[in-house]
Amino acid sequence: MQIHGDTTLVEAARRIAPVIREHNQEAERERRLSPPVLAALHEAGLLRMCTPRSLGGLEVDPLTRALVIEEISRHDTAAGWTLANPLDWAYLCARLPDAGAEEIYGRGANIVIAAQLGRPMQAAPASGGYRITGRAPFVSNCHDANWIATTAAVIAGDQPRAEGEPEAVMVYLPRESCEVIDTWHVMGMRGTGSNDVAVTDVFVPTARTFPIAPDFTPGSHYRGPLYRFPVIGIVGSNLPPLLLAVARNAIEEVSALAQGKVPVARSTPLRERASAQAKLARAEAALRSGRLLLYDTLSETWQATVAGKCRLAETKGRPAARHDPRGEQRGEGGGVDVPRRGHKRDLYEKPAGTLLPRRPGIEASCVRCRDPV
Repeated sequence: MQIHGDTTLVEAARRIAPVIREHNQEAERERRLSPPVLAALHEAGLLRMCTPRSLGGLEVDPLTRALVIEEISRHDTAAGWTLANPLDWAYLCARLPDAGAEEIYGRGANIVIAAQLGRPMQAAPASGGYRITGRAPFVSNCHDANWIATTAAVIAGDQPRAEGEPEAVMVYLPRESCEVIDTWHVMGMRGTGSNDVAVTDVFVPTARTFPIAPDFTPGSHYRGPLYRFPVIGIVGSNLPPLLLAVARNAIEEVSALAQGKVPVARSTPLRERASAQAKLARAEAALRSGRLLLYDTLSETWQATVAGKCRLAETKGRPAARHDPRGEQRGEGGGVDVPRRGHKRDLYEKPAGTLLPRRPGIEASCVRCRDPV
C-alpha cells in the first residue's frame, strides 16, 4: 500500500522540527507550549488544517492530518497533542450556525480553540442563548487559546426544560471570559498546559452553541467531504498517530541502547541476545501492522466519503481506530481504546531488561497523567 497525503504539509511539519526539539524542555518546565513552537505551527498553517477554505483554512483530508500529527509527535509528544486537540474543536465548528463560525473566525483563521468534553458545566437558558457557569479540567492549550469550548448540561432550576430544548450543548466562550486555574502539576505531557478552566454566569449566544446529538446539518461553510467524514475517523486521525510516534521513538531508543548495554552477569551486549532481538522484532511488527491498517483504512474511508458512500465510510472507520496489534479483543462499546501506560513501556523495557534507565525525555514526555510530581 502507498500512503498518499499532502506532502507539502508533511514537509512543512519536518521543517519546524528543529524549533520543536529546541524548545521541548522549555515546554516541560513552563507546563505549556512554548511561544516559538506555537508561532511555528501557525506559520506552517498546521493549525488551519480542519478549518474550511471559505473561512481562511486549508480543509485538508484526514490522512494528511494524521501524517502531520505523527510527524510533529515524533519530535515532541506534547507538541503533537497540542496540535491535534485544536483541530478537533475547529472541526466541530461545522455544527455551529453560520453566524457562530463566522464570529469565531472573524479575525482570521490563525486561532487556537481549546476545549474539554468530559465534565459538563451548567447552561441556564436565557433570552437568545445560555448563561454558563462551572469548572472544567484538562483544557489543553488554555493559556494560548482564543476561544474555549466546553460541554454544558442545560438546566432550568426547578422547571422542566422547554420543549425542544437539548439536554446538553457545546458552547464556545472567548478566552478572556474564562479563568485559568493552575492545576497542571503532573508527571507527563507537562507541555500541554492542560489546566482547569472556570466561568461564572457568562452569556453565550445561541449562535456559538450546538446541541450534542448524533445528527446535524453542517453549516454553509462546511459542505465539503471533510465534514461528512465519520466522527470515529476524525478521532482515528487524531490520537492513533500520536501513539504511533511514541511507539516508534521507544523502539529507536531500545535499538540504540542495545548497541552497547551489557546485562548483569552477561559478557555479550544486548544486541547479540536472541530473546532481545525477538522481542524488538515483535514490537516492530506490531507497530508497522497497526500503522498500515490505520492509514489504509483512513485512505479507503476518505475515498468512500468523497464518493458519497457515507454508510460504507462509517463501517470502514471503526476497525483501524480500535485495532490492537497485540491481538487482544476489544468490546463494542464504541470509542478509541488507547493503550495503557504499561503497553507502551513494554515496547522498550522488556527487550532491554529491568535496568533500562528512566530518561525524562522519553517517559515524561510520552505519558499524559495527572499524578502529582
